[in-house]
Amino acid sequence: MKIKYQLFLTLLATSALLIALMYVISSLSFSRGFLEYVKQNEKDRLALVAEELIERYQEEGDWKWVNRESLRNISGFTNRRADSAHSDQPARSRRGRPPLILADADRQILFGRIRSDRPKQWLPLESDKTVIGYLVAPTFQSIDRRFDKVFESKQKKALGLTALAMIVISGLLSIPLAGRIVRPLLKVNHAVGEISGGSYDHRVNINRRDEIGDLANNINSLGTKLEQNRDARQRWIAEISHELRTPLAVLRGEIEAVQDGVRTLDKQAVESLHGEVLSLGRLIDDLHTLSVSDVGALDYRFEALNLSTFLGAFLDSHQDMISEKSLSLNRSFDSNTAKSVTQTDSQRMEQLFSNLLQNTCRYTDEGGQLHVGLRIKGSKRDISAGQEIIIIDWYDSSPGVEAEALSKLFDPLYRTEMSRNREYGGTGLGLAIAERIVEAHQGKISASESSLGGLHITIELPIARSERRT
Repeated sequence: MKIKYQLFLTLLATSALLIALMYVISSLSFSRGFLEYVKQNEKDRLALVAEELIERYQEEGDWKWVNRESLRNISGFTNRRADSAHSDQPARSRRGRPPLILADADRQILFGRIRSDRPKQWLPLESDKTVIGYLVAPTFQSIDRRFDKVFESKQKKALGLTALAMIVISGLLSIPLAGRIVRPLLKVNHAVGEISGGSYDHRVNINRRDEIGDLANNINSLGTKLEQNRDARQRWIAEISHELRTPLAVLRGEIEAVQDGVRTLDKQAVESLHGEVLSLGRLIDDLHTLSVSDVGALDYRFEALNLSTFLGAFLDSHQDMISEKSLSLNRSFDSNTAKSVTQTDSQRMEQLFSNLLQNTCRYTDEGGQLHVGLRIKGSKRDISAGQEIIIIDWYDSSPGVEAEALSKLFDPLYRTEMSRNREYGGTGLGLAIAERIVEAHQGKISASESSLGGLHITIELPIARSERRT
């Protein structure tokens, strides 16, 4: 059964159950209240009859005057036959009040007849605090007069018809309500079908501020993510194909030149071919490293590491590479960093610094500058979490990078126009791999313009509470 009909039946059944319960409670409450009303009305009538009987007794001095004719003058002291005989309506069309019985002080019946099959009450008639007789009246346990029964029956019938009408109305209201709830779900289901079929640009147009609206927004976000991933995958495949095509074309050209005799297969040709093979190998290795890090399969072995000591040793071991480019190296390590220990993978950190250094050496003009700084900062969020941040500042001299290209530097295979020349040997994956390594260490990496005219790379790594400086 469709959810629309399930929801409709659920709403209808719930409404019907509540209305039926309300009818039962209201009916019982009405019957009880009406019975109390009849009892109180009869009590007031008996009080009036008793008052008139006492007055008549005080006038006559005894009960000798009691007979049918004399009692007719007593207001309310009537029986069914008397009512029928003196009423303008036919006797069978109505039922009078139950007959009253009058007894003396010794409970001897003066007027009327006691029926043993009905419960009754003896109401004393007092004159000067002396019981002069009793007024005997039936005790009401239920509604027994025809007029009262008819009235009660009509009221219950009206209440039942009202309840039935409310059930019908609730059913009619449940139809659009169920449709209103199910209609956006059908839109969401249609959108999911479109997205699962490959139409990632399909969106759900639902303007609601409830759980269905949240579901629609999540479906739209999923479609956006899938669309972005599809575009990124297509771009990634196209860029990889382009990157692999270039060294392979060079290799093919040089090999065909040797085969055609245009070029001699000497040591210089072999070294050229070997260089292209190494360039192709580096590209493949970087692609493999990047793809493995994206799926979370890159192995990390975290250990306590002092970045100040480690980074200083790295720069010392690569001094020849820096000197070959005629770069001047400046270090600025905060003294507090010598006491700070982080949980890092030393092999991955060396790969990170190596990628940064290669990027600087490839694209910085000869005779330029490289500044490496290390400092500690605690942001409000990190301090509240009991952590501090160690920051690595890596910035070099010109040439710089255009502002609009800064956010794309960490995209795989992205190169700025000035660095597309193959003679530099870059694969366009170094900074992308660096970003994956930093993220694996729960850190952040960003790029900005350098005060020296080049590129400024900022790396933030957390210092765990247990490793905070003392």
